[in-house]
Amino acid sequence: MNKINLKEKEKKDIMNLRKIIFIVILSIILLVIASILLLIWWPTKPSLVEITNSWVALIMVYLVLIVFLFEKPIYKFYNKFFDIITKSGRHQVQQTKQKELLRPISDYDFSKLVSYRHPEWDSILKRENQESNSTIREDPEVVKYIQKLQNESIKWHFLFADVYLVLYAKYVLFWLFKLKSSKQEEFDKVWQTEVFDEQERRAILDALLSLDFVRTENDNLFITDLGSTYVNYLKKMDKHPDE
Repeated sequence: MNKINLKEKEKKDIMNLRKIIFIVILSIILLVIASILLLIWWPTKPSLVEITNSWVALIMVYLVLIVFLFEKPIYKFYNKFFDIITKSGRHQVQQTKQKELLRPISDYDFSKLVSYRHPEWDSILKRENQESNSTIREDPEVVKYIQKLQNESIKWHFLFADVYLVLYAKYVLFWLFKLKSSKQEEFDKVWQTEVFDEQERRAILDALLSLDFVRTENDNLFITDLGSTYVNYLKKMDKHPDE
């Protein structure tokens, strides 16, 4: 209920602000029109009576009456125009954020990571070789295409990890990168001072496991080749939390 009330209050505040801006804009437009008309026609002996009795004053009165008569349609048009501008602004901000987010991935030379081969790609090649009784591995075009697929896979995997992983997950990954392996008890002992909640520590491990950056064997934690590659990528991009 409180959230709904807050949203309604925010909406009312925004609408009130829009109305104030609308009134200010109309006032400025009318003042500009009046100034232009007075520049075109200025009495030889200027006085308030002469100005108020002039055709300039008559036009301004008509304009004010038109505004009052067509206030709702004008305000509706203003609202639509305002919405278009705000949506366009939000879209540009989103595009800028996406470009900033994708720039590190796009600029990074992923050909350096081709030496890392995910087991799934090798299993696909092996299966294809067995089914077709051909030497797919020896075909330069196929090898080049497979390398391209690997690069794209790693690229988007790392982009997702950049967004998905919390800061402490990256700290844990760097810690495990230095140790290469660790007991789960040791992990809890070291990180319980930084991440107090046990569920949060489990969530960090689950996130690293789901990304194949870490694997478990019995009661041990190991950093995978992909996890090590991601750490090196973070170092290269200077986006790592701590070395």
